[in-house]
Amino acid sequence: MRKIFAVICTIITLFVLWETVNIFITDEVEIVKQRSIFIVIALSIAIPLIILTLWLWKPRNNQNQQKQR
Repeated sequence: MRKIFAVICTIITLFVLWETVNIFITDEVEIVKQRSIFIVIALSIAIPLIILTLWLWKPRNNQNQQKQR
């Protein structure tokens, strides 16, 4: 179940990172006018998603299995 959630979070995180990069490199007039606000919003969404994704892919601590042996 954790790996399924990790894959879903990874896909969402990649999409958010792609949109964040688009905010930085786009030349659209409406986005350029409010770029500073969009950057703050995009980073406030992207950074927690990156942390969550990395945490989900980190291997679990196997201390319980070592104690049982």
